[in-house]
Formats: sequence, C-alpha cells, structure tokens
Amino acid sequence: MLQPAKPLLLASLLLGVFTSANAAEREQVRIVVNLVAAMKMPFPENLPRNRAKTQRVWLELNGATIACLRLEGRRWCYEHVPPLGARAEMLRIRNEPAGGIAVDQLYHYVDDFDLDGMIDVGSTTRIESPRQAPVGAVTQFFHRATNRGDQFRAEYQKMYDEGIQIALKYLGD
Repeated sequence: MLQPAKPLLLASLLLGVFTSANAAEREQVRIVVNLVAAMKMPFPENLPRNRAKTQRVWLELNGATIACLRLEGRRWCYEHVPPLGARAEMLRIRNEPAGGIAVDQLYHYVDDFDLDGMIDVGSTTRIESPRQAPVGAVTQFFHRATNRGDQFRAEYQKMYDEGIQIALKYLGD
C-alpha cells in the first residue's frame, strides 16, 4: 500500500515547490501594477531638463494606467489595462529607443494577460528605410496560446523579467 503512494507524494512535493516559485513572480508583477497605479508625474511636468528617470505617467479614459521611464538610452513603458467585460487584465511592457523613431531601431513589447509572470504575446518591430518616410516591419512575433514563434519565447520572457526588475528598482525615481 505504501509503494503506490510514494510517486504521488513525490509529485505533490515537486508541484508545491514549483507553485511557490511562480507565486513569487506573480507577486512581483502585482507590485509593478500597483507601482504604475500609484505613480505621479515628475513635477513640474513641462521642465525640459528634469533629471527624474520616470518621464511620464498618465491615466487613459478606458482605465489603463501608463508609466514610462528612461534608462540607458532606452525607454521602458508599463501599461496596466484593467479587466473590462470580456477583456482580460494585462500588463504590457514596451522597450523602445529613447530618441524617438529612427531607421534601424528596434521596438519590443510583451503582454502578460493574466498577470501570472509568463508572457502571452511578444513582438519586435524594426524601423526600415527610407529615412524621410520610415516603415515599421515586424521581425519577430510570439503568441503563447498558439505556440506561434515559440523559438522566441525565452527571449521575450527574459525581456519581461528584466522589465519587471527595472520597474521595481527605478519606477518613481
């Protein structure tokens, strides 16, 4: 009777270990969502030489809260979109050049639809020539539910985890 119970016990112990690891990630995501919701604009808003890392914070009409910060020549934007009707609650992280649109620059975004710490959608867009009328071309795309672009999953998950850590460290400075 004890022999059949050993694999079940081992499996439940392992599942408990992995569940607690995901819970910590989920907690960090929720902290970032709360940081974005609690942010205020750097004061005064129109000061062009403001040294604050947080550049802009705003609340959209549909309830989304967005906060952007500049770090090492890149701009990180965090968008928390609350659930509305059938729409899922989500956290979107964008990583883009701080200098604006320029040819050969990369723009990335990742979405976490259920705030579980695992990305659901990711995309990379490259700005292509001509310089006077640049064109955006999607070079990579990942969608977890359909396993589309599954080879990019680790890359986008790494960007998401890095974005969470940057938000925890710098958002509000």
